[in-house]
Amino acid sequence: MMAWEVFYNPMELGWRHVWLLLPLLAVCAIVYKTVRAERPSQIPRQVAVLWLYIMLGLVVLGGAFYLLLEYVA
Repeated sequence: MMAWEVFYNPMELGWRHVWLLLPLLAVCAIVYKTVRAERPSQIPRQVAVLWLYIMLGLVVLGGAFYLLLEYVA
């Protein structure tokens, strides 16, 4: 039953802990592009571009959901 406790009483991280996403996104981008890259010399640039795309996507989604919750709901 302890495994379900996180879903019933989630922790609030707030803005101070949003920086924990940066290394997680970097690792996801590294693993994905390492598997998909045709040449190893392309990996660093492609990882940086994918990392920025993911970051910008999360910022846009976060802003959209914030506006949705504040002004529509």
